[in-house]
Amino acid sequence: MSLTDDAALWWRTLGPLPVQMHAFRLANDARKAIWRPGLPAIVAFWRQRGQDAARVARHEALIALGTALGNAPQPDARALLAGRLVLAGRDVAAFPPEHWSLTGARPLEIYEAHYLDWADALVADALLQDNGRIAALQEPLQSWAAQSARLDKPWEPYPRARRTLAATRAAARLTLAEHHGRDRWTEVHAAVRDLLLAIAAAAACDLGFLAERHLDGNHLLVDRAASAVAELAWGRGTRACEALADEVERQFPGDGAHVESSPMYHALLVEDLLTVRALWPQGTMRMRYDHLVQRAVGWLAAALHPDGRLPAFGDTDPTALDGLPMTRTALGASGRGETDAKQSIWQSRHGGHFAVVHTAPPTWTPQPGHAHADTLSVEWSRNDVRILADAGLAGYEGDPHRELNRHEPSHSTVEVRNVPQLELWGAFRVGARGHVAHVETGRLDGWDWLTAVHVWPNETHRHGRLCAHHPSGKLVIADLLRGPGEAISRLLLAPQVQPVGVERLQIGRERIQVRASRPLSLATGLRFPSRGQICEGHEFHAPVDGQGTWIVLGGTEADQAQERFAAPWAALVARV
Repeated sequence: MSLTDDAALWWRTLGPLPVQMHAFRLANDARKAIWRPGLPAIVAFWRQRGQDAARVARHEALIALGTALGNAPQPDARALLAGRLVLAGRDVAAFPPEHWSLTGARPLEIYEAHYLDWADALVADALLQDNGRIAALQEPLQSWAAQSARLDKPWEPYPRARRTLAATRAAARLTLAEHHGRDRWTEVHAAVRDLLLAIAAAAACDLGFLAERHLDGNHLLVDRAASAVAELAWGRGTRACEALADEVERQFPGDGAHVESSPMYHALLVEDLLTVRALWPQGTMRMRYDHLVQRAVGWLAAALHPDGRLPAFGDTDPTALDGLPMTRTALGASGRGETDAKQSIWQSRHGGHFAVVHTAPPTWTPQPGHAHADTLSVEWSRNDVRILADAGLAGYEGDPHRELNRHEPSHSTVEVRNVPQLELWGAFRVGARGHVAHVETGRLDGWDWLTAVHVWPNETHRHGRLCAHHPSGKLVIADLLRGPGEAISRLLLAPQVQPVGVERLQIGRERIQVRASRPLSLATGLRFPSRGQICEGHEFHAPVDGQGTWIVLGGTEADQAQERFAAPWAALVARV
């Protein structure tokens, strides 16, 4: 790539960002350069402040959080108890590690080690088993504290915010145990609780000042949540809570979908918001916050497949809810919200039959890093079983499958050879991007239907998709493409689904007919059902062009579908 091409790529990447974000980035870079030489002294100062804050922690608030955690499923500590540190789905090191720098680990894995989620998991297990395991937690906490002051990554704002949340949750579990007057409550329990509170408070010091406005999105929201936790658990005033509520309203607008259009990040943030809610006493401002959080929970409930897994749009591990106990509990008590197809997703649910299409804009301008080339991608469940499912998430920086994850082959959408629908590069960079237009929905003869148009960058291509779902579980997908070059419509089958030629799908004893107006072909590709798990799955390919391609799953003939949906299809053709 020439210097001119390189400069143009950077312009397409940075140009759309709000101007103030560039100023915040320069300030953040300057901050790193200035504080790095004196980091141990700065950390020592924060830790002293953290110890002071821990002494005035509000036990009533911590008991409320501990109660909410106690009513939720317990985090999984099996790998830790077996002596292994498993991060982002990979076995990274022995636990506790000898060196917390974790040389050789990927960037996200190093960050995750310093979140201290492992401490919360071990505390939950120790209290559940009541067998003295809490004493074994002192060593890793003390070794982490001794080494982390000399490391940069633990003191970046995001891991600090995550550490505040995790360590406060662990301390709240112990505070509740003390409140219940456990017979085995000892000085060791008290020492571990106080250490966790001091760690959480040290991580929260000056976090409001260092909030990641240069990254925005989930990073900024987690910073705000951690500051609110500090304010509620050992601080004073209401400023951080007010700032969090404002940020939630900005980042979960309209139908309650998070602006980054990643169901996994939506769920991760809901867990953090529920942590704050458990600490927050009732009041007028809390009522506003409750409404915002409940809307986000309702959207998540509406987006879930019948098997309880997330749609794999954007950066999403479909099994991410397994590690989010309070979110799972909230979903069990929540009704489903109404999703807006013009903002986030279109979904149609009839009992165990469910279809969902990713209709959100290709990126959210301030934070596009978790976007994938998955615009108008479709997932489908029938009789509670996933049939169509996007590939899932392998990893981030350093993962060999990162590029595959982000591009069209990992999603049930249309791919134009050599003309990507989104200019993706690096691990999180996005250059040129298009837009979604003409989103329409309706109901016809019992069928729910959607039509939408995705316009490529520079309007080189226009993809129109019709998706219709029947209460019996039948699914119709029709595609139309304007623009030069060869293109295919790709439908990714979930790993457990076996095609019988190109005319039937086999799931257990059930067979599902497949009919298409154009010749279908079979291929295979990589799937990532959960972090750290890789397998192969089948997929259908069909040519798509200006003539239109119809695919019907579940028994209706393709020509019958074309006749039934002639009116919305004609309107779509006119817009493409």
